[in-house]
Amino acid sequence: MKLKIKYWIEYFFNISHATKSRLAWVDYAKGIALILVAYRHILIGFERAGLPIHIVLLKANEMFFSFRMPLFFILSGIFISKSLEKRGWLNLIKTKWQTLLYPYIIWCVIQITFQILFSKYTNSDRTLHDYTYILTNPDALDQMWYLFALFNVSTLYIILKSLLKIPSFAQLAVGIIFYFLSTIYNSGPIRDLLYFYPFFALGDLVSDYLLNKKFYPIYRSYALFFSILPAFIVSQWYFLQHENIEYTHIFQFAGVALIGCAFMLNICFILGKYDKLNFLKIVGYHSLYIYILHVGIASLLRALFVHGLEIKNTNFLLPVNLTLSITLSIMLYNLIIRNGGWFIFILDKKRINDSINQEKKPLVLGNESKVIVSPYN
Repeated sequence: MKLKIKYWIEYFFNISHATKSRLAWVDYAKGIALILVAYRHILIGFERAGLPIHIVLLKANEMFFSFRMPLFFILSGIFISKSLEKRGWLNLIKTKWQTLLYPYIIWCVIQITFQILFSKYTNSDRTLHDYTYILTNPDALDQMWYLFALFNVSTLYIILKSLLKIPSFAQLAVGIIFYFLSTIYNSGPIRDLLYFYPFFALGDLVSDYLLNKKFYPIYRSYALFFSILPAFIVSQWYFLQHENIEYTHIFQFAGVALIGCAFMLNICFILGKYDKLNFLKIVGYHSLYIYILHVGIASLLRALFVHGLEIKNTNFLLPVNLTLSITLSIMLYNLIIRNGGWFIFILDKKRINDSINQEKKPLVLGNESKVIVSPYN
């Protein structure tokens, strides 16, 4: 019985891979950022459904908004140079197509289709015209814009770095110019590319320092924590006092975002030191696929609680929906890829097989088992 339980936990959560990262702080950071993103999306769903929401929950959402997406782009930029060395520019762009653009297109089509078919139960007012937004206006497609933006930013960065030989420090300068030019656009893929490019470039620029373990004692020190904490508090107070500065005063926003990112990274290094809260590493490991799946699952859960069970207390619904939507996203992803559905998430079967031990070795759970583990043992 104990083995069966372990088997199913491994089957649905892939813990053996999710918790063995050599850079635990990265998965912690991705996990925290993903939870903050899901928090916002679920809260917006409640707002659109007309549910009453406590002001504290709304203010928390605004605070998290100030750094969560810049953090994602910085984390992505940290590994771009090493990926270029390993794969070369053309193969790396191919990989980005397989892991970002392809699932973006597939899941935009799936999500729009479901929103049209089940419009009676969702907050979205979709029509067939929305399919054109996949390439023209990703911002109109809920959470999906991020995948398109990250693909565009990554691809342009790879081209400028590899073909034009623009070094990292100059890339950041280019990114700052792009950031300024982003104010020309209110929304759309060009605006997203220009707006987030400097954060990606900054990730690459500081990567040698963040990946150098001789600096880890500094990064995970409480002295650094208490040094950044006052700046974090003041910057968040400033952000909450000034609406829409991410559009109207973008350089002030960048300062707030970078302080928030530095504070979060310090916390993640501390967590990595003590190897606690491993569920965050599991969330971080699956972050891309949770990002893809969680909005649809959260929408179904909201409909079930609000219309089926007539529960409308958002103080209760928010943590429950947040926990369930993330957990079920991880479970659904692992269920799909373990049963031949890998192609709706990625165009690289080997990458999937490597991540779940499939076609390589049997699933073994601990030293007590020396045989192939199945749910029927």
